[in-house]
Order: sequence, then C-alpha cells, then structure tokens
Amino acid sequence: MVEQDRPLGRYVTEFRALAEGRTAPEDWLAWWAQHGQQIKELSSPGVFLRLKPRHGDEFGGIRAAVTSQEGACRVLEALGVACDRSDRYQMAWRQVIDRLREEQAAEAARKAEGFGPVIASLAVRFPRFAAFLAAGLSEVDSCGPGLDDVAVDQLEHSLGLRLPAAYRVFLQCAREVIVGDTLQMTSSHPFVHDSRSVALPSLGMLCIADYWLEADGDQVLFDVREDSQDDPPVLYYAHGQRQVRVIADSFTAWLEGLPKTLAS
Repeated sequence: MVEQDRPLGRYVTEFRALAEGRTAPEDWLAWWAQHGQQIKELSSPGVFLRLKPRHGDEFGGIRAAVTSQEGACRVLEALGVACDRSDRYQMAWRQVIDRLREEQAAEAARKAEGFGPVIASLAVRFPRFAAFLAAGLSEVDSCGPGLDDVAVDQLEHSLGLRLPAAYRVFLQCAREVIVGDTLQMTSSHPFVHDSRSVALPSLGMLCIADYWLEADGDQVLFDVREDSQDDPPVLYYAHGQRQVRVIADSFTAWLEGLPKTLAS
C-alpha cells in the first residue's frame, strides 16, 4: 500500500474485526454509513472501492460483508497487521445461495405443474410459442387455463362481435399468458378501443394484449370494424405516436414469431 493509505491504521480494530468475522454484517453496513466518507478521504480510489460494501443490505448484508472483508484483509496485510481470517461470511453466503436455488427449483416445479397442461394445449396449434414458454418458465408469470366454448361465446356476446377463429382457438387453450412486462394477454383482454375525448387511430379496433415492444403501454390489435378474418393481421398500436401499423400478416404468425422478439 502506498504511503497515502497509512492513515487507515486508525481503523485497524474495525478492519481486523471484519476480517476475523467478529462483526455482524448489518453492523458493518452501519459502521460504513458513518465512516465511509472518511475512508474515501484517507485512501486511494482502489483501496476505497475494495472496502466499500457493493451489495447493500440485501440478504442481511452478508454479500456486502464478503466483499468488504477481502478489502479489509488487504489493508491489514499492507499495514503489517496479522489476523486470523474467518470464513463466516462466505459460509453464510453459500447458505443463502443454496436456499435461493432450492426456492427457484420449487418455483420451477410449481410452474411446470401448473402451466404444463396449458402449454401442452397451445403446442397443438402454436408449437413455437409453446416451446418458448416451456423452455423459459422462469420468465413466465402467468399461464392460465383456456375457456370452454360457452365461455368464449359469452365473451363474444359481451363484445358484440365474432372473434377471429385463430384467436378463439388461442383463448380455448390459454385465457391468460404473461411474460414479464413485454407481453400481457390477461383476463382484461380483449376489449374494443373507444374514446370520447381523444380521436384514436385505433378507434373500434379490438385490443388483444399489452405488448411493450417499443414503449410501455403499447398494444396489439385486430381491426374488426369490417368482416373478421379467421386469422387476421396483427396491428401494433404505438400510443406515444398514436400510430397503428401492421406487424404480422396473421395472429398465428405473430404468436409463433414472439419467441424471437421476447428472447432478444
């Protein structure tokens, strides 16, 4: 350590306690909150960054203690101060990691059991989209069972229109599919765009999903203002620009192309 870092010797007691695992992680974070600025003024940028807790108080500050302990040991070595380094924080961090892995495995199993039948149903008509969901269950927030014929008929009656055949098939496979913030096909869909205060280019079109391809709040639509097609083009509504454009020649093509978009 260069000469300018010698003033850190005044904190030998605290550094040694951290190196030997005698400081509770939350106490180290509290101490740093009070003394971090002084450490910055007394040390070189490299030494400061090695000592600075880099992971905040998540997981009780254990990860922060792991990284700061390494810096404390290097400071003590440079000062010629002996210490008996503890593996307390490393062991605690391994326990956290093991617990997280167990929780992730349990969540994956829960999703596989709950979403599996829905994905299998989708695979008959939309194999690429279904395969994408099955391979990325950790990113799938919801995959709800489809509607029966009576429920779809009731939905059509409430909308006052006939749903495209391909979309009707989708609803019979899955009533809800949510993948992060990008794709949200929920029980609030579909609905007809309507506005009494703003002239919308999408007025009268059927919104089937929130699809944040370019910006939050954007949507995908069918133009059902004239006779509905069995597998109609999918339109993208960029609400910020109040523009509507075609992004897929059919609903099936759009759904089957989603894996490439959502994975990018």
